[in-house]
Amino acid sequence: MRKHSTADFERFWSMITDPISKQFTGGVTTLTYEQRFKIFCEDIDMNFLGDNMEFAVVEKSSMLYIGYCGFRECEDLDGIELFYGYCRDSWGNGFGYEAAASTVAYYFNNTEHNSLVAACNMENLASVNILKRLGFNFVKPVIINGMSVDKYELCKS
Repeated sequence: MRKHSTADFERFWSMITDPISKQFTGGVTTLTYEQRFKIFCEDIDMNFLGDNMEFAVVEKSSMLYIGYCGFRECEDLDGIELFYGYCRDSWGNGFGYEAAASTVAYYFNNTEHNSLVAACNMENLASVNILKRLGFNFVKPVIINGMSVDKYELCKS
């Protein structure tokens, strides 16, 4: 994992405009390429501030951008949220778990917080499995942007 760069945007754009990749995360972006690129560039400088960190996830041998993973304040979940998303061609290789585990370890080792929350569509079995494998516990169903998701929480041990 590393900081994002503008070179990551093409694969990021293909992921956020892929209806299959985004079926469990609120759907494809409604922004134009240019609008989203501007936000992406602005976010590069802001993604490593306090309780908001987002890492670019890259395949180790090729350094190909395959997605993102991080944590941020989330009012809808009333806490700091673990979040991630991956390009469809990287699914099923264990990258999601590996990046999430590294992010969780970084979070608990480098912040003063004692808990981390996550939201997951119950039909997204891969994400449910990642969260459970990391030790997250189901809390309750919640509605975020009109979508019903399950809230999970992990407490520092």
